[in-house]
Amino acid sequence: METNNSTTATTSAADDSEEVVNQTGNVYFVRHGESTSNERNIFAGVLDVGLTSFGKLQARRAGLDIKKKGVKFDAVYVSHMKRARQTCEIALDTSQALKSPDIPTHIDHRISEKSFGIFAGRNLNLLRLALGYEGFEEMLHSHNEAPPAGEKIAQVYARAAAFYDEKVVPHLERGENVLVVCHQYVLEPLALHLSHLPPTAYHHLKLPNGKALSKEELVKFRDTESGGVAALRKKINDLSTMWAILLYACAFLLGSLVRVVSTLSVGIPQILFSSIIIACLAASTFYTYLDIDFAASRRKVSGTVKYVVYSWMLVRWVIGLLLIFSGVLYQGPGDLYKVLWVVFWMIPPALTSPVLSILWGGNLYPSAVLSRTLSIIAPVALIVTFAIARLPIDVKSLNFFFVILIIGLAIPGAIAQVWRSRSPVNSNRHSKEWKFIGVLAVGFMALVTGFQFAPPTFISDIFSATDPNRSLACLQQLAVAALVFILMRLFATLTLVFSSGKLDKAEAQDAYILLVNPNFFLWAALLGGVSTTVNLIALKYAVFWAALGFFCIPLLEQILFMTSFSNELLRETLRSSRMATEDVKKLFHQLDLDGSKSLDRAEIMELLGLVEDMTVGERSAEDVRRYITDYLMNILDADKNGSIDLKELEDYVSTYGLVVNLNTIAAIS
Repeated sequence: METNNSTTATTSAADDSEEVVNQTGNVYFVRHGESTSNERNIFAGVLDVGLTSFGKLQARRAGLDIKKKGVKFDAVYVSHMKRARQTCEIALDTSQALKSPDIPTHIDHRISEKSFGIFAGRNLNLLRLALGYEGFEEMLHSHNEAPPAGEKIAQVYARAAAFYDEKVVPHLERGENVLVVCHQYVLEPLALHLSHLPPTAYHHLKLPNGKALSKEELVKFRDTESGGVAALRKKINDLSTMWAILLYACAFLLGSLVRVVSTLSVGIPQILFSSIIIACLAASTFYTYLDIDFAASRRKVSGTVKYVVYSWMLVRWVIGLLLIFSGVLYQGPGDLYKVLWVVFWMIPPALTSPVLSILWGGNLYPSAVLSRTLSIIAPVALIVTFAIARLPIDVKSLNFFFVILIIGLAIPGAIAQVWRSRSPVNSNRHSKEWKFIGVLAVGFMALVTGFQFAPPTFISDIFSATDPNRSLACLQQLAVAALVFILMRLFATLTLVFSSGKLDKAEAQDAYILLVNPNFFLWAALLGGVSTTVNLIALKYAVFWAALGFFCIPLLEQILFMTSFSNELLRETLRSSRMATEDVKKLFHQLDLDGSKSLDRAEIMELLGLVEDMTVGERSAEDVRRYITDYLMNILDADKNGSIDLKELEDYVSTYGLVVNLNTIAAIS
């Protein structure tokens, strides 16, 4: 027995040694460049989205990376999905790395992205909030769990490993070089296979887009990123983003509490406070703009959302100007707080609006472009308004806001954009690893704002009324603030109701954010220019309640959005489950008119049409369905007999998530 075992071990070692000698070829893996779903912080999965302009730049850098390595490829394999095919085409065109121009690019469905089931097209942050961080990680990144109607990591591992062993290894054994272009959730399990580890060892790695990694580099990346500091940094990034809105609200309340408890009569020196605000905004802007391509964003803002936002802002200004110049509100300096609340109604959206868009499932581009445009125009319009109205406000106070625009927005934004264009891979990697810095910067800004603007006598003014005038001003400004914030949201909601059908869901979310999220710091800058007033207490409470609403109301809105999102997710889960267990089989038997218990190509094409009738209510063009039919026949017709039986269809459904994949794959062209 011992001799036999020894002989077997020696033979095995010899075989392993021979395999190493024979495998002289090299394989390089490339994750596709940034897609439109990456930019908008949504899951793509089986959604066939394309590359952004930045993603195409990353693909070119992948090509340059390959060219620098000096490698020439004998074989190329790519996922069927558009974002991978575009990356492959651009990288090869840049690198000219094919040994022969007639070498074909092979499409293999086994290296297509993981199916996220009903999570496809949904915002990552809302999913984390709805599922909880641990629930999200378990469902998305556990080897044996999957989203409803989605795919498990273990299943991706199996198909990716089968692809590698069947397609790549023979090339390597012949000493040939291979290029594989696919997706993050395929390369991560594949890194396990290459490390001879089971799917139970899976960790989410956040692979860089558009970087050519050899087999050894991919394994080393997995070893480095799957634990220690890298894993901790990933968790901090995820948690800080997930709880950003709660962090801002808590930070503001904490700062206010410290000011009230300390009863300091003087807050932070104005120059220091202004410097902190500018520095925090600069940090937030830098990390936000690392993920936004402004040159391309302008083209992605529809005329409809521009019309909705600009029209309503114009209505606000008309109403505001009428109130200011009519003399109804302002009789003397004691009424100045009334004018300032009207101005608050006219203030443009906050420069942090893109952050809310990313967190709440907006379209990103409208919030980024329109908030910037309005923030440039509105201060100039305010200067003209105050000059004509001759109110006791020094318009030079707005200089602070222009400093914010330049130092807090323009300069860090420009630096971020330049870095994106010059180093698309490294800048993207930095953003993924250190984005929490931007979140924490806004949190610190909320903290010092709460401390700066909280009246030190707040507790006595609310509970003991030692000074009736202060108590009255406190409650009066609270009532006005509540009225203003409620009216903003009421009219924004009505605007979206009347725009129903003209804006898609993501655009509507952006429009709402832009209409209810006024730039508090632009408005607060005006207080520094108040030259005289007989009601200073009212002004102090006005700015405090406005700041409270600015930092805390979004938390209530997020709870409402999350509740609605969770209910929608539950309904979709139940619907998908019903279709998985009942409707697909029913459709199969409905089309199996000859009782052969199998469907031919024409019947599969009709099956797709019926699925679309039941899900989206509208059929794709015939040529699109024909393309998908060919794709499905290639996948499902395991015995290559020209037809698909129910078992083959059920196997596909259990792996890829039923109707979700059949429906969303219609985007393939």
